[in-house]
Amino acid sequence: MKTALITPVNSNQTTQTSQLIPASPTLVENPSTWMRDGYSPTEIILAVAILTSLSIGGIASVIVAITGLVKILVPVMVSSTKEKNK
Repeated sequence: MKTALITPVNSNQTTQTSQLIPASPTLVENPSTWMRDGYSPTEIILAVAILTSLSIGGIASVIVAITGLVKILVPVMVSSTKEKNK
């Protein structure tokens, strides 16, 4: 006995076609416009890097100044405390 699997064919089937739509070109501004208007990505990155390094340098100088002040004041305060206790 042979068993056959038969798939009925629908004569009303239609094929759908898709139309390729060209992508709209992305508008890229002229780099000279970026530089003139100050919107250059490179310019922004450089500005952020410079400002970050300046702020880190400023914070470091404040820390060094406070450390120097503590180094000077602590011995003076300790010696004055010892003189008062005598």
